[in-house]
Amino acid sequence: MYMLFLLSGYFVPRSVHKKGIRSYLKSRALRLGLPFLAGLLLINNGAVLVGTQSPNSPFADLAWGALPFNRIGVLWFLIVLFAFDLLYCGWTAFRADRYSIDASVPLPQLRSWLMSAFVLGVLEVLMATRSDLWSSLARSPLDGLGAQGMHIFTYAFLFFLGCKASFHKWIERLDSHLVVKWSRFSVALFIALASASLGLFVHGSIATEYSKLMLVGSFCYPFVAWGFISYLLLWFQRNPNYFGQWLATAGVDSYGAYVIHTLVLSLVISAISSAGLNHWLVFIAVASLTILISFVASHQLRRIPALARVI
Repeated sequence: MYMLFLLSGYFVPRSVHKKGIRSYLKSRALRLGLPFLAGLLLINNGAVLVGTQSPNSPFADLAWGALPFNRIGVLWFLIVLFAFDLLYCGWTAFRADRYSIDASVPLPQLRSWLMSAFVLGVLEVLMATRSDLWSSLARSPLDGLGAQGMHIFTYAFLFFLGCKASFHKWIERLDSHLVVKWSRFSVALFIALASASLGLFVHGSIATEYSKLMLVGSFCYPFVAWGFISYLLLWFQRNPNYFGQWLATAGVDSYGAYVIHTLVLSLVISAISSAGLNHWLVFIAVASLTILISFVASHQLRRIPALARVI
């Protein structure tokens, strides 16, 4: 999600200044609004109905009147993204800026990245402690924000960082030395957190100590994210011929795959859960098949011209 918001922000400025604010917002309302409505009314509800047929589903024993048919679920992403689009367009209208690239502006250096990761890490911890807020949201129609709302400041930072980077070609001019150093640090930090989680699990103290580890993990999220995101961007720039066409097609299909994947997930779980497999095998099979089927279905749906305009 961090990387998605960064890349989404990166392409916003040139699109706004090419189409104009009014035309841009109209196209975004179409591109985000129609999938949101379809997802809310058809995909999410379809997933819930499929879930009622599975004996292991949390919806299996719910009465029809108690089924959460108006929950946004994973569609929270579309709401937040459109809100960020509105903020950028409002800022552009206020400043009356024109889009022009100035590649002479230097990239932020190590100190800036450390400061941003530290501040956002503190905000992540503070937001994670508001468990009452997230629990209440999780029980409301805005349940998706109950699961993702604690990261909102980091998402906003990356989106508007992407907007800023678009004016100065920062993503195309990554400092490879800094990226490699930070990516190694991110991997080491990730392994340390995973090892700590495994240690708590093995020693049986996971129930009492995991909440503390989660706060430490929340603080470390930005430090880990900066390394993984920057290294992926650098790798794809250096290796444009590796899976290039395949990745381009997958990127185009990813939006539709994201919108429909909850329904596909419910269908796959219902089909596999009765096979009596080991839980780990079920997890691996469900995850793999859901990703594959979602992308294939999205690719086929995009063959329909009317659907291709919005997904």
